[in-house]
Amino acid sequence: MEYLWIVLLLQTISIAAECVADSCLLTLRSTSHISGRHATAQDFCTAYRQDATIFVPYEARFACQDENNVLDETRIASACACEFAPTETTPTLVTPALITSPPAVAEDSFVEPCALVSSSSATQIATAPYVTTISNEDLAWPTVSAQLAYECLNSIPLNKTAAVDLVDAIGPYLEWQSDLAWKKDPPADYDCPAHDVIAALDKVRRNLIANKYANEYVFQVDLFEVFMKGCDGHLIMFPDAVSKAFVFLRQRSLVSVSEDGRSLPVIKLYEDVYNSSGTASYVTKINGIEASTYISKYGTEATSFRDADAVYNSMFFNKGSFAETGWEGYFSGGGRLQYIYPGPTTTFTFANGSSLILENTARIFAEFDNVANGQQFYDKFCAINGDYHEEEAAVEDSATNFPYFDAAYPEPIIATNDSTLSGHYLDGQGYEDVAVLTVLAFDPQSTSQFQEVAQQFLENAKRDDVSNNSGGYILQSYDLFRQFFPTIEQEATGRWRAGKAFMAIADIFSARIDKLDPAITTDYQIPWNISWFSHHFDLDASKKPFRSFDDKFGPYNVKGDNFTNTIQYNLNEPFFNSVDTHPFNSDVTGYGSRRNLTQHFDAKNIILLHDGFCASACHIFSKFMRDQAGVKSIAVGGRPKEGLIQGVGGNKGALVLSWKSIFKYAQQALPNASEAQAEILKQLSPLALQRTDMGHLNVQDFIYSSHLSDGLPAQFVREESDCRLFYTEKMINDTAALWKAAADAAFNGKGCAYGSLPKRV
Repeated sequence: MEYLWIVLLLQTISIAAECVADSCLLTLRSTSHISGRHATAQDFCTAYRQDATIFVPYEARFACQDENNVLDETRIASACACEFAPTETTPTLVTPALITSPPAVAEDSFVEPCALVSSSSATQIATAPYVTTISNEDLAWPTVSAQLAYECLNSIPLNKTAAVDLVDAIGPYLEWQSDLAWKKDPPADYDCPAHDVIAALDKVRRNLIANKYANEYVFQVDLFEVFMKGCDGHLIMFPDAVSKAFVFLRQRSLVSVSEDGRSLPVIKLYEDVYNSSGTASYVTKINGIEASTYISKYGTEATSFRDADAVYNSMFFNKGSFAETGWEGYFSGGGRLQYIYPGPTTTFTFANGSSLILENTARIFAEFDNVANGQQFYDKFCAINGDYHEEEAAVEDSATNFPYFDAAYPEPIIATNDSTLSGHYLDGQGYEDVAVLTVLAFDPQSTSQFQEVAQQFLENAKRDDVSNNSGGYILQSYDLFRQFFPTIEQEATGRWRAGKAFMAIADIFSARIDKLDPAITTDYQIPWNISWFSHHFDLDASKKPFRSFDDKFGPYNVKGDNFTNTIQYNLNEPFFNSVDTHPFNSDVTGYGSRRNLTQHFDAKNIILLHDGFCASACHIFSKFMRDQAGVKSIAVGGRPKEGLIQGVGGNKGALVLSWKSIFKYAQQALPNASEAQAEILKQLSPLALQRTDMGHLNVQDFIYSSHLSDGLPAQFVREESDCRLFYTEKMINDTAALWKAAADAAFNGKGCAYGSLPKRV
C-alpha cells in the first residue's frame, strides 16, 4: 500500500388583486366542517380579506413562495382573487396511482382523525403476530396516509397558557447559541438567508398572545421553524406534538446521477436505478415544479446544513448516509424534513412523458391506545406530568458484527463494533495500493476501540478514505488527525457567547476554585477546576494560560455582541480526560502515553472524500488535515451547476451542548450563587426539557486563525474542495465504484469534473 485515502464524506399588500390563475392556496387542507380544497381556500380568503396579517397555514406558506423561497403575499392575494372570480371550467380528471386513503365520510358522520389513526394502528399491530408492542424492535411500523396524520395533528387544541410558558422557557437557553449576531447578518457568500433567532422566537410569542394560531400543531410548526431556519445542525429543538407520534414519508427515494461522470447530474428514482441499471428515465418535474428546483427549495424547509449543495445531496439516497442513519435520503423521509407534512401526494413527471402519482404516508412510532381525539393526543404526548427528573440512559453492549455492511458496501478488513470506523482495501488493477478508511461518525460507542482500530489499520495500510460523517466527539477528531500526523500540533481556537447565565456560572465556578488548596483537592473538586467555566482551565490563542478571570471571560465585544476570549484545549493537563466535560477515556495521540507515534503516510498520498454531510467534529478533523497537513480533498455530488462545491456542508462550530447539560451546570452553580445570579440561573427551567426529546445549541464558535482579528465564525466561511466528482448509477449500487473514481482522480490521473489535483510523479 502506497497511498492513503480518507472519505469524510412585510409590506401589507391589498387583497384587491387580479386573478392570474394562481392555485397556491389549494394546498390548504379540508377540515371536519369544510370539505373540498376550494371551499377551504375560500374560507381562508374570507378571513384574509378582513385582516391580511392573519396567520398563513404552513402548507400555504410553502406553496405561495416567490423564487427566493419567501412568502409572496401578492400570490396569496391573486389566489384569493381567483377563488372568488366567476369562472366556467371543465374539470380535468386525474386518476392517481396507489392512493390508499379511506373514502371520505359525510359531515354528519365525522370521525375524529386521531381516532382513525388509533384504530388503524391497533389493527396493523394486531395483524402482525410477532409484534407485542409498538416498541418491539422487529415491528414493521404502522402507517396511515400523510393527510390523515396531518388532520390528526391539526385537531390538537391549542393550550395557549402552556404554549406561552414553553416559549418563555426556551428563551434563556437560546442565549447560549454562540453565533446569533452572524445568523442575523451573515456574509454575502453564505448560502442561508439571514435569520434573527431571538426575534423569531419573540414573534411566535406575539402570535400566541394575538390568538393567531388555530391549534397546537400550527403553533409548534412555527416554533420548529425558529430552529429550522438556522441552517445549523447544532441548533435543534423538536417540539413534542411535531415529533413524538409521526414521521412523514414518500413512497419513492431519489438519486442524482451523471450519465457519464462529467455531465451535470439528473434526478432519477432510486428504485428504477436499482432495478434497471442504465435504462431509468429521469425525473423532469416533481409536483409540477422543475425537479432540481423543487429539491433545492423543499430541502431548505428544514435543514441542518449551511451549504446549498449539501442540502441538495441530503435529499438523495446515499450508501454512506444510509449506513449511518438508515435513511434513504431526506426527500423520502429523514432528517428534520421527516417532521414536515409533504402534502397528500407526490407527482413525478418523467422525461419519457410518463407520470406517477403516489400517496404520501406517515409512520406511527408511538402508542396510540386511548387517543380518540386531539385533546387526548395533547394529554398523552404534550402534557407535563410530575416534576422533572433526568433519566439515566441505558448503555447497550456493542455489537460484535458489522451491522451496516451489505453487498453494495465492501466488507471491511477491520472495523469498530458499531461500524463508525472501518478499513477496506480496493480490488482490481490500478487499485492494489489503495486503502479506504471510512469514518461514519466521531461518536463511537467505544472511544478507545475507535482509537485502536484506526491505529491498527494505519499501521498496515497505505491509503485511506473517509466519508459521510456528521460529527461526534471533538477529541476523537483530534486523536485521528494526530494518528495521521503525530508531529503536527493542531491549531483550534473556540469562543463562547458571554451571555448572562454563562457569565454567572463562570463567576461562581472560578470563585470557588480560587478558594481551593491544590495540595488537598479532592476527587469531587477536580471537575470544578478542570472545567470550561474555570479561568484556570484552557489556554489562550497563543497556547498560554489565562492570567485572570477577565482575561478569559471578558466580555469582549464583537459584532455588537459579548464573547469570551478565544480559547484552546490544554491537552497536556493530566486530568483533562478524567472529567465528564471531555470523556475520552484515553490520552489523545500526541500527548501523555501516546507521544512519539510513527507517521505512516505523506500528505500527498492521502485524499479526503466528502459528500457535504461532514459537520462538527468531522469539520474539525478535515480542517486539520487540509490546512495544517496540506491534504487535498474531493467533494462529490451537488446541484446541477458548474464549478467546485464545498465538502464540509454541515455545522462548523467547536462545541454543542444539550439543554440538559446547560440546566445541569446551572443547578451545580445555584448553591453558591448570589441573589442576582440565582435570579438569572433560575430562568433556565426544566420546562423546556420536558417539552422536547432533543434540545441542543452550538455554544462555542470555531475561529480560524485567519479570522482572529474580525471574529468571523467558521460556520460562515466558504471553503471549496480541490476537486469535484459526480455520482454515476454504478456508484449508487456499488460504494467501491465511488472509491475507485476518487482514487482515479487522485492517484491515476483521470482528473475531476471540476477543479484539479496534483499530478502524480
